[in-house]
Amino acid sequence: MSAKQEEFAELDTPALLLDLDQVERNIDRYQRGAASAGLQLRPHAKAHKCSAVGRIQVERGAVGLCCAKLGEAEAMAAGGVRDLLVTTPVVGGLKIRRLVDLARSAKVAVVVDDESNIAELAQAAGSAGVQIDVLVEVDVGQARAGVAPGPRAAELATVIARSRGLRFRGLQGYQGKLQAVASFSDRDALVREAMGKLRLASDGVRAAGLDCTVATGGGTGSFPIDIRLGMLTELQPGSYVTMDTAYAKVALAGEGDEHPLGQPLTILASVISKTTAGKAIVDVGWKSASSDGGLPSVKNRSDLIFEFAGDEHGSIRSSAGELNLALGDRIELIPSHCDTTVNLYDRFAVHRSGRLEGFWTIEARGKSQ
Repeated sequence: MSAKQEEFAELDTPALLLDLDQVERNIDRYQRGAASAGLQLRPHAKAHKCSAVGRIQVERGAVGLCCAKLGEAEAMAAGGVRDLLVTTPVVGGLKIRRLVDLARSAKVAVVVDDESNIAELAQAAGSAGVQIDVLVEVDVGQARAGVAPGPRAAELATVIARSRGLRFRGLQGYQGKLQAVASFSDRDALVREAMGKLRLASDGVRAAGLDCTVATGGGTGSFPIDIRLGMLTELQPGSYVTMDTAYAKVALAGEGDEHPLGQPLTILASVISKTTAGKAIVDVGWKSASSDGGLPSVKNRSDLIFEFAGDEHGSIRSSAGELNLALGDRIELIPSHCDTTVNLYDRFAVHRSGRLEGFWTIEARGKSQ
């Protein structure tokens, strides 16, 4: 049994490991970058879904957290994070009542792209005597939610500013499809194009006589460009904390430069079968490692290749031909997509330098409502 196997011998598998030393280094790296540019950091909780990680981000300088879903925001607030932005429109009576309840105990903001939604929010907030910060979402190229760049953002901002219980704060513009563009120069051009669309909307809002205090957006891949470009006032990176194989391929410091972020998130797997010399079966399959970003890789073993073998199983083979794994051996896998892999687990097994420190609950796991 290797030293690494001895250190994690008390863990059953599959287990989701989180290296706290590396987590803190990643957090500090991006926090320093934002601060040096005079920008605020509002990291996305969808990557880790864990209030303990969120509290570290806030303690180390983040203004608050972003949450993709209202359920995530509720979980983060219950875990002690009190400044939250829900980055998806909150629509319908059921969800708006929950949003109002959340606003009683936390500072909460939400994005909109529709006038009828603004009316619903205003009616609920006004009746409850709470104030909700509202940002207009602008479609800067994602082709998902958001108004088209141009006068519509100013029109909605004016409606918000006149609505009881609501406070217009600014704009959100996020282009997720460009975050994983591997080439730095290609990504730089795409970010500049997207931010030009947001600037068009921002200029329209100011021309209407309104303060556009917040311009929020960006992500892990666009971060090094956003801090130089200066269009955004608030940055929303998520995966930078946990990382994955997809982002490891993205040039974040310029073409050919060393990647600035480490890999704290891994899946501990056990060899459960080896009936042939060239292949081992491990206890990690589709139910314990997401596949939407491709295949996980084996940590520190470029010669080993992982392939999915079903819901509960994966296979390991060696590109060199000889496979030096035995029954009961353990390996660590690096997920291809952190967000969707984290969502498969109830807790992190947190460690420093390979020494287990305890378990942190992933409270927002499955919070898709």
